[in-house]
Amino acid sequence: MNQDVANIALMFVLPLGITFITILQSAAAERNTHKIAGAILSFFIIVMDCLFYFTKNSFISYNADGGLLLAFASLALFGVLYTIRSEDIPAKVANTLFTVFMLAAFIGIAYWERPTLLVASEYSPAEIAAQNAKYQDYIASFQNGDGGKWVESPKVVRKDAASQGDNRAPKNPLSEASLARLEKYIDECNKVIERMNAIIANIENFDLLPANIDESAREEKSQQALAINNKATALNKKTLGLFHPHESSEAHSEIIQATESLRLAAYSLYTYTLQEDAGEQVKQYSQCRNQIAQAKNFLARFWNDIENLKTNYQPQQEAN
Repeated sequence: MNQDVANIALMFVLPLGITFITILQSAAAERNTHKIAGAILSFFIIVMDCLFYFTKNSFISYNADGGLLLAFASLALFGVLYTIRSEDIPAKVANTLFTVFMLAAFIGIAYWERPTLLVASEYSPAEIAAQNAKYQDYIASFQNGDGGKWVESPKVVRKDAASQGDNRAPKNPLSEASLARLEKYIDECNKVIERMNAIIANIENFDLLPANIDESAREEKSQQALAINNKATALNKKTLGLFHPHESSEAHSEIIQATESLRLAAYSLYTYTLQEDAGEQVKQYSQCRNQIAQAKNFLARFWNDIENLKTNYQPQQEAN
């Protein structure tokens, strides 16, 4: 319920509130030049809103993170309006700094944290929208209990991570542009995996609850476990938002499942701290350890897929 409220606030209340405030401030301006400037800036904000709400996944993914980016972009234009309306130098400087900070936040989050939310130069808006539409079905497959089904390229059934490379049929060599996109994707995945390893370390170093633990100590341990759970959930959502080259769809499904397993492990750890029955504690802790092992297996499969893609590029590279 709280997550639903947060999504509504980030996707609707915050962006639309900034839009209406900008329009009202434009209408309340004393000078006609300020009203005209405000009307132009309000028009740009409304266009961004329409693209976000009605042409979904066209330039920003239609989710809570996209709503947050839309709010930062709107605040940057709102700052421009107040910079224009400011009469004295200190006010202009302050509003200019506000505009710069909002723009920096928008670009920084879009590029470093959520690189898929803006249309990259290598992809057209139609390709972005098509891939994001497939993501919606892919994410829904987890929620429907299907375990994640990527419709673009079915995976080969594998017994273990070590044998999967031998069961894969070779694909067409990657082009230079595809390899460049793959390298960018790997860089983003390295950031995800670094955070994954930190969360795994936190879970593995989590002290077991003593048999005679009091309520205050249990509350402290449950808060620690909840913090780990929140980090794992945020990381899973970030990974779902990563845009990957279509050549790496199989590898991407592995890292998605790795972060999903990590999220389940962190949730089992949190549930473990809430249990008072010894049998339930053993059950939840065992689930946590098993899910950590699954996450590591999925990571091994991910790197194996990536190595296969890079190796597949070598013949064309040598021929050149």
